[in-house]
Amino acid sequence: MTENSIAELTQKIKSMAPWHHDIHLFDDFTTGKVFSPDGKLDRAENDGVTLISPRVRYLQQLDQIYPEGMSDKSFLDCACNGGGYCFWSRERDLERGVGFDVRDHWIQQAKFVQQHRTVFPTDRIEFQVMDLYDVPKQNHEPFDMTYFSGIFYHLPDPVTGLKIAADLTTDVLILNTAMMLDPNNPRGLTMARESRTKVMSGVHQLSWFPNGKESLRDILLWLGFKDLKVTMFNERKDNFRSRIEIVAARESGRLENLNGESLT
Repeated sequence: MTENSIAELTQKIKSMAPWHHDIHLFDDFTTGKVFSPDGKLDRAENDGVTLISPRVRYLQQLDQIYPEGMSDKSFLDCACNGGGYCFWSRERDLERGVGFDVRDHWIQQAKFVQQHRTVFPTDRIEFQVMDLYDVPKQNHEPFDMTYFSGIFYHLPDPVTGLKIAADLTTDVLILNTAMMLDPNNPRGLTMARESRTKVMSGVHQLSWFPNGKESLRDILLWLGFKDLKVTMFNERKDNFRSRIEIVAARESGRLENLNGESLT
């Protein structure tokens, strides 16, 4: 690629800011390194959005779940943002991927990356602008794996929302969500209100935060998942916006090779 082409690509990426996913396009060129040499950027410099580079951790986790790769697997990413997890799953030979987000801003980024990423294939992936609650109308075939990150706490009815995703999942679901911890009510949810216009917020204004691991455990068990592991838990001292990641599988013992704390 010529210097002029790289300069044009750089300018286009900057014009599409803010970016949440740092995604490798070619050579040592990534969407994050457009903004800084190490691909890191303070939220204040990125319109309040955190720029993240979770590829290595995600692929390590994916390899524990599917050690033989994803050549015969399908993947659904709810609130996919810039499509990073779809692209990283494709690095493991994903057979079919669908990513959707309620905000056109993120889907435009995902489609841009799909067009310009050459370091790995980007075919077999479809991106859509869509509200989670409209997904049942699409009549999708079930997916082996579903990624449900950064969306639970943006929903006015998160249990229904998670059920929509779970009903389409035959094997493994990854739930990653912010929390408002309440040791006096760990099985509860705390209501909140948020902006409808900020790119990292939901669009329904009303939202709910889980108060503890127990609430998410009980919901996932109710949805039919039998093997649960906590693979990340960041607890803030003020309990506000603590964060958890739970990997849930349909079959008991399915996650025995996955690093994490059992929740069942």
